This record gives sequence, structure tokens and C-alpha cells, in this order.
Amino acid sequence: MPGFLKNKKKRLIILIGILVLALAGAGAAWLFYSQPGDEVEDAVVEASPPLHKASFQALWPLAGVNVPLSGRMGDRTLRLSFSFVLDSETLKGELEIRREEILEALALSLSGRSVEEMERIGSKVRLKYETLRLVNGLLAGGGVKGVFVTEFFIL
Repeated sequence: MPGFLKNKKKRLIILIGILVLALAGAGAAWLFYSQPGDEVEDAVVEASPPLHKASFQALWPLAGVNVPLSGRMGDRTLRLSFSFVLDSETLKGELEIRREEILEALALSLSGRSVEEMERIGSKVRLKYETLRLVNGLLAGGGVKGVFVTEFFIL
């Protein structure tokens, strides 16, 4: 036992001090967490979220994207169609307004590609994420949640 605890009087004072601190902490916690019952019930009823959230989700099609490709086999054409996953009705309207702008941006971003590059493994996945980033960069209100490549033909 340490030297300062050998005296019974000092041990008693330290024990009482610890007991007082523990009681003060318990009392402060009780005051902090306890509220009148009516207010707590009202707060729980008002703050509870709805059990089912009806979310808007729709697909917006973009068909007929034709991109010229170059390669060893001569000039070819890449024909693409997409479906975009939307989360709001206003986004659908904005996409309709910007349809031509989106078509032009896609054609410009894909026009320098070769047939060999587009036939590589993983090119469709890369195309999907590049398209998502490109379209979301053009939109002001919200963003497209996902892209499906519904048509991918090299003619």
C-alpha cells in the first residue's frame, strides 16, 4: 500500500471524495437526460419519420447516338442507346430540354475512339461511367443516379 494511504483519516477523506464525485456525476446525468413525460412523448411522435418513403425513380431513354470510329478495317460507326436512372420529375424535364446538348457532348467525347479501343474488355463499363459523369456535368438541377447501356453495336 502506498505511503499516503496508510493513514486511516486520509483514506476516509479520499473515499468520501470519490463517493461525492460519483453522486454528483449521477445527479448531473439524471438532470440532463430526464425531461417531463408529456414533452418527451410529443417530441417522439413529431420527430418519428414516416415508415415508408415513396421515392420517385424513372428511366429516361436516349437512343440513336451514332459515333464514327476509325480503325484498321476502315471507317465504322458505333450505335449506342442509353437509359438514365432519374430520381426526380424535374430532372426528367431538364433532360428533355438538354437532349441535343447531351447527344452532341456524347458524340464529341467518343468521336476520337478506334474500333479496337471500343472492342476491348471493360470498354462498356468505362463508357457507362464516362457517360454518367458527362451527363451529370451538364445538368444543373440534380443528377442522374445510374446509366444502362441498352444498345452497343459497331456497324
